[in-house]
Amino acid sequence: MNLRKIAVVGGFAVGAALTLAPLASADVVSIDSTFDSEVSELNSLFQTDALLAGDSNDITIATTPGVFDSIKPEDLATIAPHLVPGDTGTPTFFEDLVYGANPIEAGISTGTGPFNELNGALSEFFNAYNVEAYSLLNDGATVPVADLFGNPAGLETILGEGTSSAVTQFITTGLGDLEGYLGIFTSM
Repeated sequence: MNLRKIAVVGGFAVGAALTLAPLASADVVSIDSTFDSEVSELNSLFQTDALLAGDSNDITIATTPGVFDSIKPEDLATIAPHLVPGDTGTPTFFEDLVYGANPIEAGISTGTGPFNELNGALSEFFNAYNVEAYSLLNDGATVPVADLFGNPAGLETILGEGTSSAVTQFITTGLGDLEGYLGIFTSM
């Protein structure tokens, strides 16, 4: 009787091993389609902001997956001038939509683009998701920088601290960006 139980358990073990073996030896699972979807979502929000602000003709729409829309260079100074604290200029309605309640204090980028939506918070949250998803799908491997938003050198540094630390840093930065979008500025 015990021999039969051992055979049944052994049969389950062999079945599980054969079922899960392809996963153990599988190639790297790419998140390129996830990244492309995130870029598409950011582009859609950017186009909506431009439409609401009356600046939709000033946007160059990317037709390739994973490529960001952009502001036409000749229109950048009028749709999203780079204003810094101390400037006497007034932010545009488009900048209010992209950067939030106080765009100058939040920090207007010199190269405004879809990656700046919600003052850059969405890009940071997407980075946190991409790091964690890639790690889970690829047995703890580090996500390629090409699947993240931001400066490659800075991203390499963040990723060098490990997956958990990188996710925490991206979420923390994203929450700070979101606070900036909402006009919540802490004194230092």
